[in-house]
Amino acid sequence: MFKKISLIAFVTLLLASCDISREESSSCPVVIGVRATSVTGPSETAVDVPIILEVSYKTKKNCGDFASFYSSASSGPLSDIITVNVNYDACSCDEVESTEKENYTFKKSLPGIYQVKFKETNETFIVHTVTVQ
Repeated sequence: MFKKISLIAFVTLLLASCDISREESSSCPVVIGVRATSVTGPSETAVDVPIILEVSYKTKKNCGDFASFYSSASSGPLSDIITVNVNYDACSCDEVESTEKENYTFKKSLPGIYQVKFKETNETFIVHTVTVQ
């Protein structure tokens, strides 16, 4: 009798610990750097005065949402490399691409001629030159 009650208690405990009402998640979020396709905006500004550069980029039409711009210094002190980062749901993306736009704010505290390089690929860039006076 004790074995029977123990078995029933064990099975009840086992079933109670399983949450069968929980749905499987169909979301697989991932942040990916995507290619810039064009950059437009002013080419001159004053020290500590921000300008807006409009950046067009390619993304998956049904699941890519802008996440951020990632800036890394390149080989020269007056040059920045910018990557457009997009949030994707890798579980439900299709292959149809669309072109989206996002504003990038450029501001420097020292005068000079700056090259802002937006990644097209790992080795090619769209270069926008800005003179800061």
